[in-house]
Amino acid sequence: MIAAFLQRVLQGDEEAIASFGEAEHCAVIDWRDGPTEIVSAIAAFLPEGHLVAEDRGDSTYGVVVHGEPPRSVLVPWPTKQEDLLARINAVLSPDFELRQFRPFDGDGYSLFVAPRAVWSEIERTHPEATERLFLTADRLAAHWRKGYLARLFSKP
Repeated sequence: MIAAFLQRVLQGDEEAIASFGEAEHCAVIDWRDGPTEIVSAIAAFLPEGHLVAEDRGDSTYGVVVHGEPPRSVLVPWPTKQEDLLARINAVLSPDFELRQFRPFDGDGYSLFVAPRAVWSEIERTHPEATERLFLTADRLAAHWRKGYLARLFSKP
């Protein structure tokens, strides 16, 4: 199932890589999506009700994780998508983590959302593939905080 398919991706199977970033395996975020759509896309890969966005009014959203213990973060809107993703990732920690699936880089993002234990195993068994195929939310946000010219001459 997903574990076998993920193994194919990590081993460099081009066909598997070409389809992994689609909505069946990753949370797909469009560049026009706001906080509610982004949280909904990520929440689809988590246990029911684990992650929710709450409009707090005055252009502020709460991102809430109903875990043990419950965690939340306030996000002013507008906020760059990349910063929102980093905040969501921080509030999901330590139970889950999201990372950008790099081969699907474009006007939006494909985010692989998995338990932290899965990420630890991927990093342990396929460190080179992890670096090549996935970008942490913090690195993605840091890259987009750079100015335009700095982004041109650096890689995330």
